[in-house]
Amino acid sequence: MADDNYLVDAQSGEQRFRLRRMLATGRSYQIVLAEDTASNGRLVCAKADLYDADRLDDRDYVAGRHEALESEWQFLQHLDSDLLPEPVAFFRASNAEADFEDEPVLVYEYIEGKTLFEWVEAEHDEGLAPEAALGILRDLVQFLISVHAAGYIYRDLDPRHLIVDDEGTLCGVVGFGNVAEKGERPNVAKMEYADAPYVAPEARAERSGKMLRPAADAYALGALMSFMLTGEEPRKVVENPLNWESYDRLSNLEPPGLALLVARLIQPLAKKRFGRLERLQPFLTMEGLPTTKTKGFGMMLLPAPFSGVEDPEKNRALKSKLSSGPLISVEDEAPVSRSHGEAAMDDDGMPRSWLIGAVIMALVTVAVLISMGVI
Repeated sequence: MADDNYLVDAQSGEQRFRLRRMLATGRSYQIVLAEDTASNGRLVCAKADLYDADRLDDRDYVAGRHEALESEWQFLQHLDSDLLPEPVAFFRASNAEADFEDEPVLVYEYIEGKTLFEWVEAEHDEGLAPEAALGILRDLVQFLISVHAAGYIYRDLDPRHLIVDDEGTLCGVVGFGNVAEKGERPNVAKMEYADAPYVAPEARAERSGKMLRPAADAYALGALMSFMLTGEEPRKVVENPLNWESYDRLSNLEPPGLALLVARLIQPLAKKRFGRLERLQPFLTMEGLPTTKTKGFGMMLLPAPFSGVEDPEKNRALKSKLSSGPLISVEDEAPVSRSHGEAAMDDDGMPRSWLIGAVIMALVTVAVLISMGVI
């Protein structure tokens, strides 16, 4: 892939980017820190695809990965934001030592700092101060409004993809591999990895593009806000994304409007969130937090956690071929077992149909007596 530690452009032979060290390795990519020799050694990130070893012969899969990386380049070129890294280059790097063809490489500006996940884990493991969390959220909402205006949905706000400085100020947003165009059929190669807990339920297995709307990013904001306020990552489970620790910490936050905001943002149904993030902005200050009397928040409750569903081996309901039934059920205080014939009887053993008829006849008789002046 490189001669003397340089990336080599397969078409021109240019050796512009000198590799320094590995920065990150994900499920479908690898990112290397490099120096741009054409810009006085400016630090940049060189991103390349990482493949499943047993799928290298799948031409559609490999082509899909290439297309996904190129779409990131197009996104960075299309959207101008202070939080996004500057796009630098996109080319095919020579890979003479490998058994497959030259690989596309995306090069973009390196943003100095640490990830929000690292910062919270190291210094705020029980959650950020509400003012700090709301400050980051305000910056992200403004960023996402510009993303939506450009015709995209960001989809995933994993704190590992948000860069902050030592004071916790948001410096940059990376991890744009899951970005998709609104209303367009998403790249299947990108959707294979869209099951993270920071992705809205309707956007995880979406193949048509019809459900990729701004409300999906509202969920991502809510999941991220839950992490920032509690230090606990949300879970993938749609019905109960909060664990006990995060649920307890959110429930005891002051003012309660913080929990109300999270509750609305992580609603499993998209129509119960915010369809436009401009409507969310007024609530992102301590003074503007909603109350139970605020329109749209009166019945909002945090999803209570429960255990069992996350472990398929221990949850027989997941293996059952029968209907799982309603999400909420109420057990009778004194359940009574009845046969099919007894089910049509009242408590005294009288057929219910007979009892109903008797009541109707009694009402008719009373009406007749009233009309005759007898009673």
